[in-house]
Amino acid sequence: MTMMNPKTIVTNILFLLILLQISNVVFSLEAYVRKDYKSEYVVRPGTVTHIVVTNDLHGLKKGNAGFVCAHGPKVWRKSKPGDRYVVLRFEDNSKIRYKNIHCHLRSNRGFVNVPISIHPDTSAMCYPSYVCHYSIRKEGVYYKPERKLYPWRPFQRSAKGRRPKV
Repeated sequence: MTMMNPKTIVTNILFLLILLQISNVVFSLEAYVRKDYKSEYVVRPGTVTHIVVTNDLHGLKKGNAGFVCAHGPKVWRKSKPGDRYVVLRFEDNSKIRYKNIHCHLRSNRGFVNVPISIHPDTSAMCYPSYVCHYSIRKEGVYYKPERKLYPWRPFQRSAKGRRPKV
């Protein structure tokens, strides 16, 4: 019979314990890897999501802004700093699953064209209040759930009344 070195026995036992510990961690993480991600985006039928535009141009000499959206009446809405408007009210039902609208916003800093698309995933991003905010700021229009900034674009200067250089 062969005698094993006690140091080798202890090393092998420690090695087996480490392997056992690693396998337990891997198997416990397996539940997270195989998670059904669709369950995160489940929005109950009848849930109402609001798209809100807020004027956050506080502290500017000319902080007014205006916008018009291609949904409902084509009326320019003027807003002063602090004003909030509900642009779209979307109810998730089995008939209408998606809505797309286009908004044009203006201020003395320029203009921004913002496409607004709403669907169950958008509603899930705006959870728990189901209110998605578009904020009019100095640097542009900021969409809070996606943390996306639509920068101001300068107005085109018309060539009327200008003489061509000779």
